[in-house]
Amino acid sequence: MKFWKKTLPFILLNILVSAATVLTVLFFWQQKNPLPNAESTQPIITPIQGSQSPALTTPTTQILEGRLLRIEGVFGAGELQVEYILLRNPSDTAVDLAGWRIISDGGRNYRFPNLTLYPKGAVNIYSGPGTDTVTELHWNSDTALWASGDVLTLFDSQGNEHTQFTVP
Repeated sequence: MKFWKKTLPFILLNILVSAATVLTVLFFWQQKNPLPNAESTQPIITPIQGSQSPALTTPTTQILEGRLLRIEGVFGAGELQVEYILLRNPSDTAVDLAGWRIISDGGRNYRFPNLTLYPKGAVNIYSGPGTDTVTELHWNSDTALWASGDVLTLFDSQGNEHTQFTVP
């Protein structure tokens, strides 16, 4: 019992100092690395199976007229392990991305697989190698692709320019 009476204050002090240290580090980290100002949405993407009926391609035409898909950013530029493009569909209509492309001013070219980007959905296109999932696609490059000033252009499956983004 005497042992705990002597040790308990030191244990409590250790917990207090550790908690204060973690909170201080997190505070300064958040000041230096703020989150991007983007609405929080959950990526919603599923592969399309089989062929599509004409009724499913009509929403894509509506999206094209409004140019509502957008490249929201290139994050981690220059670091292959974390570098990715964020593509978002802020509209209320699903978009079939089969055959769409992202082409850079340097000639880099990415063709989307058969998938649908649902309303308010988003997808990350990572530069490095990996296995595609419903929320992450991979360019499968062995080097980082993006640097400040690079221009990325999104083209639909008919080759029409849809949106552009310049890497800051």
